[in-house]
Amino acid sequence: MLTNEDIVKLSAVLATKEDIKDVKSEIADLRESIRLLTNSVDSLAKGVKDLQVEYHAVMNKVNRMEEWIKKASLKLGIDFSQ
Repeated sequence: MLTNEDIVKLSAVLATKEDIKDVKSEIADLRESIRLLTNSVDSLAKGVKDLQVEYHAVMNKVNRMEEWIKKASLKLGIDFSQ
């Protein structure tokens, strides 16, 4: 049989209902933090993707303009060597 002394020793080692409530609360807080971080990362990834699309569009426009300048310089007799 367990004595009162044994019960006191066990209660010092084992988790109480309050301890479990605290852990559950901390887990809920961590889940919320992870959710917020996930949303932030998703927003950043979308921003990067949007910037990549815009960059490619601008580069295409720059390339078209450069080709136009080369053709115009040949017709005008201007040296356009890079």
